[in-house]
Amino acid sequence: MKRLFKCFFLLSILTLTACTEFFDTDPDNITNSKDYISKDDEMYKGYLGILTKLQQAGDQAIFLTDTRADYMEVTGNAPVELQDIYNYKDTKGNSYANPLCYYAVIIACNDFISKMRIYHEKVGNNLDDNKAEDFNSLISSSLRIKVWAYYTLGRIYGKAYWFDDPLEDLSNLTNSAVFTPLNDMNAIVDKCVNLLDQGVVVYKNQRIPADLEMNWSRWLDPESANQNAYRYWNYLTPNWLLLRCELLSWRGTHDDWQWMSDNILQFLYDTQSVVDLTYVPNSMYACNIPLTGTYYQQFFTEQIGNRYQMVSGIMYDYANDQTNRLVEYFCPEYPGKYYLRPSDYAVGKYIETDLRGLTQKICMNTLNGNTSFTKNYYFRGAYLKSKIFEIMPTIILQRGMDFHFLLAEAENHLGHWRQAKCILNQGVTNEFTYASYMPRSWNPNYSTWWGPSGGYGDVGIVGCVRGASHALPDSSSSLLESERMRLYDLALADEYLLEYPGEGKAYSYLIKMAERHHSASIIADRVVPKYPTDKQSEIRGIIESGKYWVDWDLKGDNE
Repeated sequence: MKRLFKCFFLLSILTLTACTEFFDTDPDNITNSKDYISKDDEMYKGYLGILTKLQQAGDQAIFLTDTRADYMEVTGNAPVELQDIYNYKDTKGNSYANPLCYYAVIIACNDFISKMRIYHEKVGNNLDDNKAEDFNSLISSSLRIKVWAYYTLGRIYGKAYWFDDPLEDLSNLTNSAVFTPLNDMNAIVDKCVNLLDQGVVVYKNQRIPADLEMNWSRWLDPESANQNAYRYWNYLTPNWLLLRCELLSWRGTHDDWQWMSDNILQFLYDTQSVVDLTYVPNSMYACNIPLTGTYYQQFFTEQIGNRYQMVSGIMYDYANDQTNRLVEYFCPEYPGKYYLRPSDYAVGKYIETDLRGLTQKICMNTLNGNTSFTKNYYFRGAYLKSKIFEIMPTIILQRGMDFHFLLAEAENHLGHWRQAKCILNQGVTNEFTYASYMPRSWNPNYSTWWGPSGGYGDVGIVGCVRGASHALPDSSSSLLESERMRLYDLALADEYLLEYPGEGKAYSYLIKMAERHHSASIIADRVVPKYPTDKQSEIRGIIESGKYWVDWDLKGDNE
C-alpha cells in the first residue's frame, strides 16, 4: 500500500507532529537531547525538521538586505525597526538584524548529524541497501543546508561563529573547544568550501560527501518509485555546484575562476544535451536562460515555478500553518500591510521593453494606485489565489540564472571578455547568428548554447528579459586588463540589481564587488540615489566608512 505521504501535498508533512517534534531546537534553549531517531522512517522525518527551521529563516534576508539595496524603499506603514534598517541606523537590538534564525538552522543540522551517527551505531548493519544510501544522502543534504546558512550569515554580517557540536548544553562563545570565530568572509568561504569538499565522517571512518542527492520517491512511494511525480522534492536542498561557485566567487583566485568556468560549462552541457527533460536526475532541470515567454513562470506560482529555472527554494503551505511575510510586506491591498515598495529610482532603471519593469508588469505593477513589487503573487491582473492572505510564495534560494551570472563573472576574470559579454548581453546565438562555427578558442561545451549547432539558442541574461544591453570595452580598448575586468564586474553588478530584487541576494552582490575592488563607493553610487536629496550625503558617509555589513554582536548586549 502506498505511503500516506502520497495523499498530502509536498510540504504538508513538515507540520505533522510526528515530524516537528523531532526538532525541538531553539537558539535560546539549545536542543532537545532526546534520542529521537529509533527507526528508519524517522531519518527522513528528522531531516524534514531541519526544513522547518529553514522555513522560519526564509524571508529574513529579504527584509534585512533588500531594504538597503537600490530597489526597495520603506512606506509610511513600515515598522520603525524596518525603517531603521533602511536608513542605516544602529542595528543593536533590532529584531530584523538578529541572526539567530540562521544559527537555529545550523543547530538543527548539527543535531541531526549527531543523532544519525548514534542511530547508525545501533542499526547500521541492519539497514538495507536503499536505506543505507538514503542515510548518506540525508547527511549530505544537511551539510549543504548548513553551508547555505553559514554562507548567508557571511554575506549579511561578514562574520560568523563556526561549530559542529549539537549544543545539548549551553556553552559560552569564548569556548574555543566548541566555537571558532570566523571574522571575515574569506574565513567563512574556506570553512564552507572545505565542508563541501570533504564531507563528514559519521561511521566507521567512512566519509560521506556533500554532493549526494536523495531519491525521495523511493521513500514516499516505493511501489512506483516515480521520480518525476516527486520532482518537487529535489528543490528542497541547495545545489552543491552553485553553493561552491558562489563561495569561490568571493575568494576569486585564478584557480577558483577556472574551476567555476569548467564545472558550470560541463554541468550545463550535460544538462542541455539531454533529449528527454521530463526528469533529469541530479541536474535541476536544465537551468537554461529562459525564453522571454516563460520568464515569469519562475516566480508566478506558489510552489515550484518553471522547472527549467528553479534550482532550490523554500516552500510553504498556508493550510498547514507554514507562512512567510512576502505578500504581507509587498501587497498594498488588504490584508497586505505594504511596508516596502519599488523606489522611483529603481522603476526608472528599466526600459519600456524590459519584462521586469513597470510597463511590462511581470515583477512590479500598480495596485490600488500604489507602485508595488508583485513578482511573487500577482501577474497582469490576477492574484495567485482569490484569498490574498493564503498566498505563501516559494522563497527562491537558487535558480538557473545564477549559473549564468557566475559563469560570466568567471570568464571575465579569466580574460575571456567576449564570452562574458555574450552571456551578460544578447547571448551566444545572437553573437554568431551567421557564422558556420564558433571560435575554436571557446570551450567546446558552449556548443549547446548555440542555435545553429542544434543547441537551445542562448539569448543572454539581458536578451531573455528584453532589457538594455551594457556597453562594454573589448580588446581594442586602451584600458588595462584590470580596468576592463572592473568595468565588466560593475556591469554584472548593475544587471544583478535589476534581476534579483526581493530575493535577499542583490545587496550582498554589491558587497562582494566592493570587497573585491576595495571600494565602498561601488555600493554607495548605486544605493544612495534612491534616498531623498537631504539624506543622501548621510547615507553615503555611512556606507563609505565601511558600515555596509549588518552589525550584530552575539557576545554583547544584542543577545
